[in-house]
Amino acid sequence: MKALKYFIILLVIGIIASVVYFSLQDGTYSITEEYTIEAPTQVIYEQIDDFESWNNWNPWTMQDGINSTMGEQTSGVGGYYTFTDEYGNGKMTITNVDPNKKIVFDMQYDSGFAVSNSEVSMMIMPEEKANKVIWNIKGENSLKEKMLNAIFGIDLEKEIRPMYQQGLKNLDSVIQKELNKYTVSVDGVLDTGGSYYLYMSTSATTKTMETLQESMFQNIKKYMNIHDIKPFGNPMIIFEKNDPTLGQLIFSAAIPVKDRIETETGSNVLCGFTPSTQAIKTTLKGKHEFLNKAWEEATAYRVSNNLDASDISPYIVYRVSKDETVNPAAYLTEIYLPIQE
Repeated sequence: MKALKYFIILLVIGIIASVVYFSLQDGTYSITEEYTIEAPTQVIYEQIDDFESWNNWNPWTMQDGINSTMGEQTSGVGGYYTFTDEYGNGKMTITNVDPNKKIVFDMQYDSGFAVSNSEVSMMIMPEEKANKVIWNIKGENSLKEKMLNAIFGIDLEKEIRPMYQQGLKNLDSVIQKELNKYTVSVDGVLDTGGSYYLYMSTSATTKTMETLQESMFQNIKKYMNIHDIKPFGNPMIIFEKNDPTLGQLIFSAAIPVKDRIETETGSNVLCGFTPSTQAIKTTLKGKHEFLNKAWEEATAYRVSNNLDASDISPYIVYRVSKDETVNPAAYLTEIYLPIQE
């Protein structure tokens, strides 16, 4: 009996010593990973603001044995999802948002032995032509958690950091795939009405065309503002009897106007007219870099239907561009290839 008594005393002393030891250990943690993504801020934000989108890149939900359930609300403050794994269950809830800048989450996890709460945040920091995404988790382990981690050799740094690294790479991959989505549809032959337009012309390569046209559009808009001229349609690019699939181009940046405008002598902004004609209309939804594919399909349609190109210059109309959306996958561009009637 004496031996048992001593054993119990030693056990109690050992337990007390362990409690004292673990209570003195620093249980705070903060783990951060960052990754630079070449994408518009809003496009990135939309992926991290909605838990439905997390299923596309979150490495935890992709693991076997983890089941996640979306909440009734999945985005904005109050959005949440719950999950279970082999060790317990948890819940992620959006607690604060700074649109296009930062989202803060509360993560609760119940292992059956202890309940933990961590603050998770994802921040978007603009860089030149890109954004840095910073993913952080921080909190403080309870006494139970410190003891559990020690007993089972759990290292939060080794557990979480590689998952954050993989998650950010997954996020980049999903976003790049989304940004490069495009469709081309040949809408057939239709009648186009004549219209006046203000324009500027230049020569360029396919690589420099987009930069030059932006400057030209700005100059035309400035001229229209000075003279109180209202636009009467979407911006256009007119190819001056050139095949736009060639490397060298001569083109005009143009903005439609309602009536003929007499510009001043010596002005670099001129007034032109697009005559009524029949044209093959082709629509590209996606980045402008896919315009060549749209031209190819329009030309193939003309050839397969035995249609002859007319002397009227082909042109494109920017129905939806970066002035209306930050997502290039949502750009809408129409190609008009005039044909002989």
